[in-house]
Amino acid sequence: AFRKKVQDELRISERAVISDIQTSAFQRYLVELKTKKANLAGFSEDKICRLQGFTDDIKPTLAGIMLFSDYPQAFYPQLCITAVSVPGTEMSMTGNVGERFIDNQRIDGTLSQMIYGAMQFVRNNMKTKTIIDSATGKRCDRTEYPIVAVRELILNALIHRDYSIHTDSTPVTIRRFSDRLEIEN
Repeated sequence: AFRKKVQDELRISERAVISDIQTSAFQRYLVELKTKKANLAGFSEDKICRLQGFTDDIKPTLAGIMLFSDYPQAFYPQLCITAVSVPGTEMSMTGNVGERFIDNQRIDGTLSQMIYGAMQFVRNNMKTKTIIDSATGKRCDRTEYPIVAVRELILNALIHRDYSIHTDSTPVTIRRFSDRLEIEN
């Protein structure tokens, strides 16, 4: 795909129509884009969509659907995140009362909604240590993993995943074990 310059995110979403991406999120994006990029301010909405790769003039692209559709999974059901928190260090381990999962979620929506949902999942399942400085008496909460790094990992997993037709049925996965966090795309 790299050598042939295939851009899977620009493939047409056959079942979708242009109005599927003309959402409030898209309108907010347009306003911000035209504010920040004066050279695009005079372009029509259709031209901006085509130049940004959201449409091909007739149909929305995968990128347009994943960024702006009210519910992208109506078109691409498995382009989501599955997130689990397990009680041990392996998927097959169970907890004290036989639980296989501490938390188990399917996170869907647009890319930005999935980032937000995934961050909520990680925060809810991550340990936070409270440290009291002996010199000052001030409290400091320290998360198990740096939040900024976790956000970057989730963002990279969503943005840089393989969007080819061969992986349409494979969600991004987040697995939180007692000793580590795994993110796979």
